[in-house]
Amino acid sequence: MKNTLQFYLRLLAFWLFFFICQQISFLLISFSSLHAPLAEILFSFKKGLILNLATCVYLVSLPVLLSIISWFTNWQPTLNKIVQYQTRLFIVICCFIGSTDAGIFKVWGTKTNAKALSYMAYPDEVLPALFAAENIGLFAIMAVQMILFWWLFNKMYKPLTQRKIDIKLKVITPIIVSFVLVIMARGGFQRVPINRNQIFFSAHSVLNYAALNSFWNFADLFLNPIPSQHNPYVFFDHEKANHLLHEMHQAKPDSVQKILNTNRPNIVVIMLESWSADVIECLGGERGITPKFCTLKNEGLFFDKCYATGDRTEQGMLAILSAYPAQPISSIIKEFGKFDKLPNLYKVMNENNYHTSYYNGGRLQFDNIEAYLRAAGVKTMVGEDDFKINKRTNWGAYDEETFTKHLLDLKQTPQPFFSVLSTMTTHEWFDAAIPQLFKGDRDKLNDGYRNTMHYADSCLYAYLQEAKKSDWYKNTVFVILADHACKFPRGRNIYEVERHHIPMLVCGGALNSEWVGKTNSHVISHTDIAATLLGQMDIANEHFKRSKNIFSQQTPHFAYYAFDNGFGLVTDTHQIIYDHNQQKVVYSNKNNDSLVNNHWLQYGKAYLQTNYQDNVDYATVKAKVF
Repeated sequence: MKNTLQFYLRLLAFWLFFFICQQISFLLISFSSLHAPLAEILFSFKKGLILNLATCVYLVSLPVLLSIISWFTNWQPTLNKIVQYQTRLFIVICCFIGSTDAGIFKVWGTKTNAKALSYMAYPDEVLPALFAAENIGLFAIMAVQMILFWWLFNKMYKPLTQRKIDIKLKVITPIIVSFVLVIMARGGFQRVPINRNQIFFSAHSVLNYAALNSFWNFADLFLNPIPSQHNPYVFFDHEKANHLLHEMHQAKPDSVQKILNTNRPNIVVIMLESWSADVIECLGGERGITPKFCTLKNEGLFFDKCYATGDRTEQGMLAILSAYPAQPISSIIKEFGKFDKLPNLYKVMNENNYHTSYYNGGRLQFDNIEAYLRAAGVKTMVGEDDFKINKRTNWGAYDEETFTKHLLDLKQTPQPFFSVLSTMTTHEWFDAAIPQLFKGDRDKLNDGYRNTMHYADSCLYAYLQEAKKSDWYKNTVFVILADHACKFPRGRNIYEVERHHIPMLVCGGALNSEWVGKTNSHVISHTDIAATLLGQMDIANEHFKRSKNIFSQQTPHFAYYAFDNGFGLVTDTHQIIYDHNQQKVVYSNKNNDSLVNNHWLQYGKAYLQTNYQDNVDYATVKAKVF
């Protein structure tokens, strides 16, 4: 029996050591995001220990089971082979998942989640990004880890040998061992088995994700997906949640300021890929990276407190076109039979005799974008297969080529038109072959982002200067804003308010001259675009229930955004961030005002609850034509 217990303990010790080393490796790879005190860093190992042990139990369960069976058979040789093959296989799997998580965190600020797994359906986009030059170091680390842990396992592994075991022990031991393993697997004697809520503890997200065992996280996503008809964010009863949502959006009737010189303008919405306020000087960002945009702001109406609702392109698109905010752990665009029931600016424009179009230098099918647009009735859609591309990144055409194609087509497009264009060059991993003006950052991705932003800035400026020469320009309004921001170059945590701060500019010949050169400093969001545009056109917007007209003087000013299992709420005076993993507020700019914090926390929770409930309810609501 002693021999058997030693066999179990050696396997547990091996896997525990493996996962602790993997946690250390994750922190070292993510060093640029590590700004926490040493005591808190060490505490992350304590928080991760229980989950690491639980994961170890899962990995040794099969050898334990087979060893018990072997007491009644002569299976020891077979058992030993299975243990060796299984362990080596899972070393490879765990090293791959761990390295992938480190790469995802470097860009997104999270580990593998449901959104990341959903992108596996698009290998043409994902594989080039996965095997990009920036990831070579991660694959090298993965290879070294595999070799070292294979060697270590071979050194410490001692085959289980046949020993005579008393019949009483054969009966009692499996019961005791099973009880101990079950308790360890569930993380202790508490009522609820171990989960992310028990692991996440810090305001520094890198420590939370370091403590989150990568293999456990990956397996949990597969084995326990969030049911599409279940709302995990129920804080209030249905009536109270909807009352709070209505209260948030309630505005006194008043006149709407008109900023356009026509109520039937051509409308061009430009969604700038990953443009962050951190690299735009006129938004408090770094100098010299986007000088042209700061020049353009003097040619239009500039919004210096605009916030993205999420951190992926499809989230920005849904918010702009359907006033549907980002959700933490899912996206309605992935669910056929739901996204077609959303209100959509394209539908409204079609009803008002606009020619509608969408342009993207990449693949339209990515993230179900083409299906979403077809459901909205977009008349013209142009992607990478629809025009000749001379230069491209892993994600699609360079911005200058997409802009050129757009201008050429608009010359032939009937007026009035409503057209949306998505740029691509500033998508990670920033692999465009362009002048490298910014160098020297120890994290090359930061400089890669700066250089592609500088390039994209010049492309946007050249596009608008060329557009001014067109006859249709004088009757056109351009709404220019980012689809989302990114963590570069300042290593922003995914939940930070500034991680979601983006530029927005309204310009063009249809903008009244009195608004040119002005700055609007109220907090606004992606979701406000629909009601604002329709308000300028005197078109009803009641179907866009989460959208607010920016130019209604009594409208409440706030922006809501979602991140990986949490939300942020920003007003003209207040900022609050709630992490559902920790089930608490992790940041407020008014820490000493509990009444104000509770007030906005309730609003934010109601917003999250009702937004997710909308997703659930769309499965049973008949499609409407707006």
